[in-house]
Amino acid sequence: MRKSLGYEIFMTALVLVVIAGVAGALLGFVNSVTYVDESKLLTEKAEAFFGGKLDPYSSPEGFMAETTYDHGDVIDVFQSQKGGESYVLIVEGEGAYKGTLRLLVCITNGRIEKIAKYEANETPGLGSKALEESYFKQYCGKVITPDFKGFALVKGETHAPDEVSAVSGASKSSTAVTNAVNAAVKWYQSRIKGVAR
Repeated sequence: MRKSLGYEIFMTALVLVVIAGVAGALLGFVNSVTYVDESKLLTEKAEAFFGGKLDPYSSPEGFMAETTYDHGDVIDVFQSQKGGESYVLIVEGEGAYKGTLRLLVCITNGRIEKIAKYEANETPGLGSKALEESYFKQYCGKVITPDFKGFALVKGETHAPDEVSAVSGASKSSTAVTNAVNAAVKWYQSRIKGVAR
């Protein structure tokens, strides 16, 4: 006996609903197993760079209040759990060959302690030289005084304490690094030291 058209439509719809339900459940399970919490990942990366436990930076105004940046930005800020004055900033610098790049900058007791690449897609061999520890050393050790205006990028030799030398053949990457570090400097001056610039 032949089943009615309505019955066949109902059964087809029921089968599709069951398939969609099973597929949804499987996708939900896979998502729960493979889910990566971006903020947790960011904290872990900052802690590995810092070499200790960090808390998100907190203040009544928030970490971005009333601070504007030229060609850079502060993405996130952490502070040491041990107290004292240690901050790890995730900063972004404009002007890179492939758009922007992100760095981790550690400032301890008003001094740039260390810098590391967080995220960048610069050209291997050229632009990537501006993301090496040997290049970052130019910025490290600098005390961030209230009158410090940020780093100036120069081609060739430096002649002033606030100058850093661009990597030959990688001026765009060098510019982006300088913009990112200068964003960290400005954040520290305005948010921690209360310097208006």
